[in-house]
Amino acid sequence: MTDALEQHPLVTVVMPVFNGARTLRRSLGSVLDQTRSDLELIVVDDASTDDTAHIVEEVAQGDSRVRLIRRERSGGPAAARNTGIASGTGRYLAFCDADDLWLPDKLERQLTLAEAEGASLVYSGYHRVDAGFAGSAADFVPEGRVVRVPTRVTRAALRRGNVIGNLTAVVDLQRTGPVSLPDIPGAEDWALWLLIVGAGGAAVGIDEPLALYRADQPGSHSADRTRAVRAVWQVLRQQERLSMPGAAANLFLGAVAALRKNRI
Repeated sequence: MTDALEQHPLVTVVMPVFNGARTLRRSLGSVLDQTRSDLELIVVDDASTDDTAHIVEEVAQGDSRVRLIRRERSGGPAAARNTGIASGTGRYLAFCDADDLWLPDKLERQLTLAEAEGASLVYSGYHRVDAGFAGSAADFVPEGRVVRVPTRVTRAALRRGNVIGNLTAVVDLQRTGPVSLPDIPGAEDWALWLLIVGAGGAAVGIDEPLALYRADQPGSHSADRTRAVRAVWQVLRQQERLSMPGAAANLFLGAVAALRKNRI
């Protein structure tokens, strides 16, 4: 049994899950086994009908850092993440979906960089693995499928494509103030990064893979390409207020970047 944390852990990790029993234990373990352990893990069950809640409750019995929130109706990943964000108490906010994995030193390295750079947002590269990957983060053997990232990103560059994988992002809430994901399904994380950078927050990255992203999950929200294109257009036109030609140019550049990423 992990000793109870102080009232306010340093990091709040939000994990939304809908019928994720197949991969959930591995994802939970990759967060709880971080070398930087002063965290709380808020799992938001988005009205699952499988064994998701039972698995989280079982893990929570052995680790007091885990907290389960159950939603009566499914609202999608953004609503689930916002539920978790609202319940968090940490200075830093991080995300890990129930089908993704963190390498053991992810948080430690990112927090060190955030403190050194005074950054509002820190991110990293990540490995892409197949949907059927059944290994753990601790014994992962790299396969060469690495998504690289710039060590810094500006608002203009970020408009040209989302280089910040949601599973790698760490937000310093002391610098940004309270945050929530905009209600733009398919681009909500990117929209938030743009808001943070647009408000003057520095975004810095580690160009090394510190997490594992399970690509092409059946039925996943990220697999809906048409909805994603519409969401990107909405962000560029309504949130970023770009002209139609400017939005179209950025949409095209983002689509090319996404295509390259998906080929990794």
